[in-house]
Formats: sequence, C-alpha cells, structure tokens
Amino acid sequence: MKGTQLNIIPAICLLAISIAGCNSNNNKQDKQVQVATAHDAPVIRNDELYPFMLAGVYFVHGYGGPEQAFNTLIQPAVKGEPGSDDFSRSIQAAYSRYFIFPFKPEEKDGEEEAKGTLADYWDIHNTAELEKSLNWLLEEGHQAQYAKYRKVLEENGGAGADLTAIDLSKYSLSKTDIPGMQFIKDHYAEFSKAGIRAWDIARYINNICIAYQAGYFNRGQANFWLKKAPQVVQSEYSDWNTYFNDFLLGREFWGGGETDKDRFKKEVAGMLEGKYSLYTYLPIK
Repeated sequence: MKGTQLNIIPAICLLAISIAGCNSNNNKQDKQVQVATAHDAPVIRNDELYPFMLAGVYFVHGYGGPEQAFNTLIQPAVKGEPGSDDFSRSIQAAYSRYFIFPFKPEEKDGEEEAKGTLADYWDIHNTAELEKSLNWLLEEGHQAQYAKYRKVLEENGGAGADLTAIDLSKYSLSKTDIPGMQFIKDHYAEFSKAGIRAWDIARYINNICIAYQAGYFNRGQANFWLKKAPQVVQSEYSDWNTYFNDFLLGREFWGGGETDKDRFKKEVAGMLEGKYSLYTYLPIK
C-alpha cells in the first residue's frame, strides 16, 4: 500500500486475495463481542471516511491487527489529546490515509491481483458482473438465506425447534440447509434484529475497494456505490458493537474458517476500543 512502512505492505497486499476469498458468494457464535465504550469521548463526523469504516475489520486485519495498525500507522501521526482540534484533525487524517481506498491502482501488480481476486472468489470479470454482485450484496446477500432459515425456526419453536421434526419440503429446503439452521438455532439470541446485514455490507465496501484497484471503477464511480451503504446501516444499527457482532456471526454462518475465527473476533474487539480507534469517536448514526 502506498505510503505504508515496508513491513506493512505484504499484509495489506495479501488482504485483497485472502480476505476476498473468504467473502465469496458460497453458501456455505459464540458470545457477543464486548468492548469498552468511552461515553464521554468527543464526537467526530466524517462522511468521506464513514463508508470505509463499515469494512474496517478487513483493513485492520490486512495491516496486521489493531495493535500493529494503531502503533505503527495511526499513533505516530496523531497529535494532542482527545477533544482537542489537533487530535481530531490528525486522527482523521491518519485514517484517511490508510482506510480511504486502501488498495491503490498504482501499486505494483495491484490491478492484476485485484482482478484475479474478483475473478477467482466472486466470478467477476467485468464491470457489469461487478455491479450485479454489489447489488446482490446490498439488496439480498446472505441475509436473505439467514432470514429464510430464521423464519422456519420461528414457525417451529424458535431456539427450541427440533430440526429433525421440521418438514423441509414445506419450505423448499433439503438436508443441506440443516447446518445453517442449526447455527442460527445455536446462536439464536446473539443476532440483532438486522440479522447478518453487517456481513454483507462489509463485503460490499471491501469489494468496491478491490474493484477500484482493479480498474473497474474510477474514484467517482466507486464513491457513487460507497454512498449507498451508510443509509442501510444507519437504518438498522445503533452502535458499532452490534454491527460487528453481526458481521462475525455472518462470517461464521457463511462458513468462515475455524483457523482464523478467533483472530477475527480478537481483532474486532481490539479495533473498536482505545484512544487511537476512530470507532471510539465516530458514531454509527
């Protein structure tokens, strides 16, 4: 990534490949993430940065986790203390540098790798296929499958539903749908009313960033699509904890690998708290 220190570059370059891969259209938790919240923290609002923060977990992950991102990238660029003008300006500038379009078209082999990522993991080979996929994430996504399973469970006992007693044919389902319903049943009370919308929205933002690097969108076109996400999120979520908890649940529902499940949960918890976390100051609505 342009402007990052040398030891950070490999992590963010791999992000476009490894993260997008676990975000594909495949139909393939644990306790809710708890993080400290600074209720008296000064409020920062930044409409340009906001959409990118909806996928912030991917960028933090690519930079090596919250500790690495905060200590190596953000903290050295921040001046003053929370509440001061210097702090507000400098922390926004730091996040703008590393979170706004983090995948740069001018990076060596960046365009080729980004196109490969979209092709391999999303079956996207041109702008028309990209836009179709983005519309799917924004309007349907894996939330549609979650909602269908949730409705079946609600009609058959909710968290106490006996999956073996459900007439699957009545709902046009098969035995392959049972693991998904079992996951929802096991974590029934952990989802917010929004379900797993955060999972779809975070991938939506991440894919726009990859598409920008791939050359499918110029900056103006990318911003056009980015601006569609905030109103969806703000109509369904009131805080970042709930949003990213649904993201983690959605990722597991989709089939996120067990090997990095705990890492993602730890990174989400770490990135949402602390002096150098923009989420501490930037309200979700």
